[in-house]
Amino acid sequence: MDTSESGVTMGLPAADIAALVRAGTVSAVEIVTERRAAAAALPDLNALVDPQWPAALAAAASIDARRRRGDPLGALAGVPITVKDVITVAGLGITAGSRAFAGTIATTTAPAVQRLIDQDAIVLGKTNLPEFALGSTCGNDLFGATANPRYPSRSPGGSSGGEAAAVASGISTIGVGSDYGGSLRWPAQCTGIVSLRPTLGRVDPTGQVPGLCGSMGAGSIAWPSPTSLQGQTQVIGPLATTVADLRLALGIMQRPSPLPPAPPNRALRIAWSDGHGIGPTRSEFAAATMAAAAQLASAGHDVSARPDAFDRCLIPFNHLRAIDPMHDHLQAVRGLESLVSGACMETFHASMGASPHDLAQAWRAAIEARAAALAIFDDVDAVLVPVAGGPACLPDSSVDIDGRIVQGWELMAHCRAVSLTGAPAVSVPIGRSAEGLPISVQVVAAPWNDGLALEVAAQLETLCA
Repeated sequence: MDTSESGVTMGLPAADIAALVRAGTVSAVEIVTERRAAAAALPDLNALVDPQWPAALAAAASIDARRRRGDPLGALAGVPITVKDVITVAGLGITAGSRAFAGTIATTTAPAVQRLIDQDAIVLGKTNLPEFALGSTCGNDLFGATANPRYPSRSPGGSSGGEAAAVASGISTIGVGSDYGGSLRWPAQCTGIVSLRPTLGRVDPTGQVPGLCGSMGAGSIAWPSPTSLQGQTQVIGPLATTVADLRLALGIMQRPSPLPPAPPNRALRIAWSDGHGIGPTRSEFAAATMAAAAQLASAGHDVSARPDAFDRCLIPFNHLRAIDPMHDHLQAVRGLESLVSGACMETFHASMGASPHDLAQAWRAAIEARAAALAIFDDVDAVLVPVAGGPACLPDSSVDIDGRIVQGWELMAHCRAVSLTGAPAVSVPIGRSAEGLPISVQVVAAPWNDGLALEVAAQLETLCA
């Protein structure tokens, strides 16, 4: 493709787009214009719920003017990004997909997003999600459902489903989403792209709502509470079409500190699990994970089977997830309960029912399971485990796993188990299911070894292409 003549940047990595803009080969205005056309060509996608085309064109024109003056441009000059509608961007809508907050405008920008903007990324708008990011598919009563741009009969997943759809369709190059129990990794598999759940604490979590920004009436309650499961597991992270773009995005989004360098060119100790110890797993997904491990072994790595990896994490996560008190959500919707779905209100109220004794016991079990799971990194550098037991679900959230119908949160069992550890996890495609749908694995490394997880994922990206 001759971008100097066509001006087309669809499908190009972020670094290449920025290089073209800095060189003046393609203008930032041209990029926004082509992405707007891409969105208009998909009127039923419903990924963007608050498009910002005039503001994006103005930002692009400013970048182009600075280039003409000879001013330095950032590492993401002209790169189009989108942001999940549970993460704040000042001046843009922030609804969390709930009718209770229709028309709400954010007054602050999440630090992780601001860092991307400071490097001259262009925000195209906010993207769809299930209400309050509570769901394995992508839709709500305020905006409706988002389609899967690559696999129309399937859901793009949740809760960062709008982000995954925007990136997979080529509307945006980098997506900014969040992940509690799989909300980056599962949609990435559903749409055949990549995502990174960073180490807990590497990326500033401020700006997720309900919470710290106060724009949803959460008052003085800071989100996430350091004593809640959500506060100890939910992260902001990127989605993209290449692992290189994940690395670039993380290096910018993270709190000021150097991203650990990729491991030296040496054999790594890599373990793999077929996922059966965590939850229902299609035999073809287990086989694909084993084949990916074999590819790494053929590349010279020391690979071993560890079928028990993370298998003690799901039950304590699920139990604690159900009784983790959702004070901030209840305070945010006070007086607006009639505008919130019954399912969400039931989840909020159910979370408040445990006694202090039961909550303390649940925490002890979770902490013990986390410690036991992380001990695997005393012996290995990285672990492969399926993102899910089956492929992208139908719009009703169901998937057939070797004759068993699995729905809802059970679809994300493998992701939830890894979430409990707080470890970094990259979702990367490694094959196709019998229906032709993506099969992805999580590449999990020890906390703060995000660079190593990205390196192994990059190797898989090449080996399994």
